[in-house]
Amino acid sequence: MPKISHIIRSDIDLSNPMPDIYNTIAAVLQAYPGKEKDLLEQLRKSIDDHLRVIDKEAKQDNGKPIR
Repeated sequence: MPKISHIIRSDIDLSNPMPDIYNTIAAVLQAYPGKEKDLLEQLRKSIDDHLRVIDKEAKQDNGKPIR
């Protein structure tokens, strides 16, 4: 029996990533009608968690970028 999967591959221009990121998110949301809010809330949680890590690292290094 064949294995069927739906895959989105996204090339992201790192010199200007936001349009490609937005378009990738939009494509994923279109694949899950009725689940957009839940997906975006999960994405928001991941972003918020990462922002907390960045803030914590900045405080530990006296505000100097460590990356």
